[in-house]
Amino acid sequence: MVFGLFRRKAPPGAAPLYDGLMRAARQPAFYAELGVADSVEGRLEMLMLHVGLVVHRLSAEAAGRETARGLTELFIDDMQRSLREIGYDDSGLKRRLKKLAGAFYGRMEATAAALAGDRPDALADTLARNVYGGKADPQHAARLAEHVHSFADSLAGTPAAELAAGNLPSPPLFAAAEETP
Repeated sequence: MVFGLFRRKAPPGAAPLYDGLMRAARQPAFYAELGVADSVEGRLEMLMLHVGLVVHRLSAEAAGRETARGLTELFIDDMQRSLREIGYDDSGLKRRLKKLAGAFYGRMEATAAALAGDRPDALADTLARNVYGGKADPQHAARLAEHVHSFADSLAGTPAAELAAGNLPSPPLFAAAEETP
């Protein structure tokens, strides 16, 4: 497509950052220990959750906004590629991408609001509704909320320039799991 020639390139750190987020979202503990559905939908929810946390973090500073935009574009491009592989043609693809982008931004805003709120169980409720489709074991949702809080805190402590360079802090849930034999 000719218009793709004029599209801005994603910032250099966006691709390694996206790859790191994909690895973080695919950690077996989410599916084996926290009850996230090990399905296309469950894996998409975890990817949207992690990408959304980083986009929200980077968007908070002028230095990170370009990387946040690039990361969002990589996510949408990856979803478009995946939908094409599944077999959607151009007519169905636009509608599905629009729905997916709306879901991504809605979940990102809901997660950010729950993290910033003063209600202790707000994040677990948000995750139960979005990640688990309303059918969450309360203990699983609470443990996932702990992970999200810890990961968001790690992101907040990481300079935007370091994130923009593709350096993602280790998700705390798995750092602790790796220390255990």
